[in-house]
Amino acid sequence: MKGDFSTQRFNAGKHYNRVLKQQGRVDLDSDWNEQASIAQHHERSLILDLVGPAAGPLQNCGFGLGDAKLDGVTAAAGDFILQAGRYYVNGLMVENNKAVSYLSQPSLPTPDKLAVGKSYVAYLDVWERHITYIEDDSIREVALGGPDTTTRVKTVWQVRVLDSPQAATDANGKLLVSNAAAGVPAGATAPAPSPAAPPAVSECDAPLQPLLTWKSGTMTARLQPSDPSDTPCILPPESRYRGLENHLYRVEIHTAGDTTDPNEVPTFKWSRENGSVVTRWLATTGGTVQVANARGFSAGQWVEFTTESDDLMGQPGPLALITQIDGDVLTVDGPPALAKNAALPKVRAWDQTSSDTLTLTNGAIAIAPGQQGQLWIPLEDGIEVGFSAGQYRSGDYWLITARVATGAIDWPADGKGNPLALPPEGIAHYYAPLFVFDAEDKAPYVSLGKDCRCRFAPLACMAVQRTPVDVNP
Repeated sequence: MKGDFSTQRFNAGKHYNRVLKQQGRVDLDSDWNEQASIAQHHERSLILDLVGPAAGPLQNCGFGLGDAKLDGVTAAAGDFILQAGRYYVNGLMVENNKAVSYLSQPSLPTPDKLAVGKSYVAYLDVWERHITYIEDDSIREVALGGPDTTTRVKTVWQVRVLDSPQAATDANGKLLVSNAAAGVPAGATAPAPSPAAPPAVSECDAPLQPLLTWKSGTMTARLQPSDPSDTPCILPPESRYRGLENHLYRVEIHTAGDTTDPNEVPTFKWSRENGSVVTRWLATTGGTVQVANARGFSAGQWVEFTTESDDLMGQPGPLALITQIDGDVLTVDGPPALAKNAALPKVRAWDQTSSDTLTLTNGAIAIAPGQQGQLWIPLEDGIEVGFSAGQYRSGDYWLITARVATGAIDWPADGKGNPLALPPEGIAHYYAPLFVFDAEDKAPYVSLGKDCRCRFAPLACMAVQRTPVDVNP
């Protein structure tokens, strides 16, 4: 969440269940946000315990395959209708307020059009999106005359489709997972299932296995160790954060990639203000960019140009370097053109810079192929980060809290004081299969093969068996 936050302190392992406000104390944003995170953690844990990873209410289960015409919405070839209702994915409530066609769903700008004659699995991709006044101006209180106050977190759902592999069954008709879904290399033979093997993956879940089992590379943060002293009687200076201000550093993957593939080297960008310096992008003329407010931007800074479509598709925008600022006009080295139909275009500031030892790749920092976390990349004021070998996805991020009073950063360490390698804090995507279907060339244009949704009845409607207790055995 790219908000102007001081820090984020929620830790599920501490098992706190409330934040209590004391009289006469300083009011902090982090306390408010921790209370919200505690409440959400308890709510999502309860939902997961009750209904499992993905399920919907029996009487109002959403995201089913609707008829070719439903509630005033009509499908055509290459499209289908999604029913209104609710569904719960990893404890998050997902709502479809009204019937909508797959190709016109609200939060997926460019769905893949269906090919007639092919089989598909439709699934939900659910994630949380940070919303500021730039995405929703109604957040601001007009009585204040313009300043923003709080931000919001929105649950985003996208219905996507994957090709459905031909189901393979054993001699007893039991469904077997395909080689690809099981991770067996092409041309190899999958081992025969043993009697003690886990249950086979269903035709609903098999195509989603690469998504469900995907793991990101990790990042480690530390303060640069001081050089040992040549004089035995002089102790080396302590490793400290050397900044003059408190900051919440955000390290975010810019271009996705795999460090083991020289042709797909991932890159990252960073911000000392959690990426919260952002403004509306109004126009581009030649090498100048008109913005709504240039406060927080400075010459020599890299800026990213994105739109609503980029944010919803998880795509980064191009980076360009500010060379001069005049009022609310930025002179930029190679700014992109602003499309006439672009929705909610914005410009965001980042703080990475090149140096004698660090060369930027299109404005971002490359994560070297095969890197094992031993190559430390300096950010500023003594803070360094290192990345493990692995895959990285655009938008994934880590946060580093730096404090002047202690000269330290907030990053977990092991029992020996060594900083831990951690997966990204977000953006977390959760997936749930919906239905298997075939695309056809005439109405209703799709035929349902299998409904993959789980449904649950209200607890009050379920029969409960009570066993009498004999108090006098």
